[in-house]
Amino acid sequence: MKPTLLVVEDDADVAAMVRELGMGAGFSVRIAPDGETAERELRSTQPDVMITDLRVPPPDGLALVALAREQDPDMPVVMITGFATADNAIEAFRLGVFDLITKPLDVSRIRVILQRLFSHLEHRWRIEGLSTRLKQLEPGPGSAPVICSQPMAQAVSLLQQAADTDILVLLSGATGTGKSLLGRYLHAWSPRRDGPFFSLNCAGIPSTLAESELFGHEEGAFTGARKRKRGLLELADGGTLLLDEINSAVPEIQVRLLHFLQERVVRRVGGERTFPVDVRIVCASNEPLKCLVAEGAFRADLYYRLNVFPVDVPELRRRPQDVIPLAEHFLADYGRRYGRRLPGFTLEALEALAAYDWPGNVRELENAVQRSVVLASQQCEVGLEHLPAEVSRRQSSPGGPIPGMDPDASLEMVEEAWIRHMLTRCAGNKREAARRLGINASTLHRRLGQMR
Repeated sequence: MKPTLLVVEDDADVAAMVRELGMGAGFSVRIAPDGETAERELRSTQPDVMITDLRVPPPDGLALVALAREQDPDMPVVMITGFATADNAIEAFRLGVFDLITKPLDVSRIRVILQRLFSHLEHRWRIEGLSTRLKQLEPGPGSAPVICSQPMAQAVSLLQQAADTDILVLLSGATGTGKSLLGRYLHAWSPRRDGPFFSLNCAGIPSTLAESELFGHEEGAFTGARKRKRGLLELADGGTLLLDEINSAVPEIQVRLLHFLQERVVRRVGGERTFPVDVRIVCASNEPLKCLVAEGAFRADLYYRLNVFPVDVPELRRRPQDVIPLAEHFLADYGRRYGRRLPGFTLEALEALAAYDWPGNVRELENAVQRSVVLASQQCEVGLEHLPAEVSRRQSSPGGPIPGMDPDASLEMVEEAWIRHMLTRCAGNKREAARRLGINASTLHRRLGQMR
């Protein structure tokens, strides 16, 4: 469904031009020649965006902006005027207008603003849609991870093909790439979805406890074993067990796991009886097991048992198309968890997220967004100032002298050049440019008038 743009303009030629540009940008456009008609449209049509002239038959543009804010506090509004005063500009920006366009109209500038409005709405709607979907946290049989890149799509496609079988899957990839989550999705897509799902981090448990954790133990099997305990292989009967960081499994566990994969029976520590269990094994490794076999750090016979259906999980820098969708997903998730209503990221923040290479992969991105949700104010966009320094530094680092600037330029010339430079960096968004320049929007508007 196309977003609706309401154009409030008493000049029929201007209205027709904006209608044509709006339709070209992907909007469904409605025209109101006066404020009274616009009021009815705001209440009945509930448009997604409004572009209004300041001086239209009453109520005027400022009154319509206030009414639009009552109808929808998040509605982007752009004001057109040929009669702007400092007071008008201050009031317009106080009411939160998205941008201010002065006459005579520049077609290319209006086209850019419409494109920005469309992108802004798409971003906001994605966040809203994710918030709704995240009310159900556990992955279900019809759900899918966040993927927009070809490398990740290939990995997920392989897992979906393997889901209906009990084939042993080996997920390989760097730390933080999402291997554990993919293991959960594999279980959710499989016929075992109604059975239990357990995971064991082989690097996160002492070697003295690993065997008992995996296979269980009988009462009195060792000091402290006061009662019988069922191991994870037994508890996961009828379901799936994910062995994370299998590359860190101690030699004793490697031997017993190899025996289990061959015989599919379990014997608890200190016990004599063996009994069969029906469990699907999924393994994840953050190091190439073949290299560990060559170094003598991993059993070759176990490696060949595990390497039945290998799936490579790519690092985040190999799938940059996933960065923004993942960031939006985490923003919606943590916003819901922490009770924060955040409409999205600023353009500057999105550029910083996309430019960073994420050595810590998806886990680092998730942590960065989680931190940003905590720092951002309620109902405000997440900006560059909310991101970790190592992420924002790339985007905010100076780009060197302004090209073509006279080394003996006056202070006034430097100010004008820097204002133009900042407007270009902000894609013409005066509110954002004013914020980054450290001045209020009305001061920037007045300064631009002097520059002309």
